[in-house]
Amino acid sequence: MAVFVLDLDGTVLNDKKEIDYETLDVIDQVKALGHTVMVATGRAFEITAPYLDILEPHANVILNNGVIIKDIMSNEAILEHTIDKSTIEKVYRYLKDHHIPFSISTDQGLFTTQDYELGYYQSFMKMFPDYPLVHQMLKSLDDLLNVHVHKILVHFKDDTFLRTHQKALQEAVSATVTQSMKGFISILPKGITKGGTLKKYCLENAISLDQLIIFGDNDNDVEMLALSKHSYAMKNGSDNAKKAAMHQTETDNNHLGVAQTIKKILNLN
Repeated sequence: MAVFVLDLDGTVLNDKKEIDYETLDVIDQVKALGHTVMVATGRAFEITAPYLDILEPHANVILNNGVIIKDIMSNEAILEHTIDKSTIEKVYRYLKDHHIPFSISTDQGLFTTQDYELGYYQSFMKMFPDYPLVHQMLKSLDDLLNVHVHKILVHFKDDTFLRTHQKALQEAVSATVTQSMKGFISILPKGITKGGTLKKYCLENAISLDQLIIFGDNDNDVEMLALSKHSYAMKNGSDNAKKAAMHQTETDNNHLGVAQTIKKILNLN
């Protein structure tokens, strides 16, 4: 049986951050046929939880671009990496010196700088009022030194600035620095990627890489898409994602790209 590995943003989710009914129907058919559905996302658990309840995947979920694997039955982390304090301090000072807003995912919830745009978090709370979003304003570096920091998400309004600062951060800190969505880069513990964590999960659970059918759209999916000969970059995906994947969906995330592709793979109506 196959293991369908699904990214969320730009892949299963449309640009309104919704899952189309037809996509849900196709995923239900996948599960009914005995295949496994797994979510691998750059999101923190707090803003992934409602989608897990909607999708009802069988397998554990990969969060924060591979930093965490959470058991969806017990709600416990079975794998967890953290950014070391030296890297946290360097990143914090670099972003503060350059007046760049950022958000931090920790084991104590989400922290954001005062200038970080909260538009998505606010829309999330409107969409999912039953899912509490623990959020705190970041006051100083000290706020981060006594918690487990999983990911630092940095927001840029200009793509040129993003590329410039992404390169500078890659050279300045010992961490994985990758683009996760348009306008955002993620800073993760050194060496951690979605693909690396997925590969480790497969080895530990006797899952052949040939069983994986993978969907992703951005640079943070590159290592994951490269794992399998059954990998699909979204039509709306980044150039790097498309180069890493073996295939490309015929339609984008706003036009049932995942659903249409799975229907062809499994000959579904």
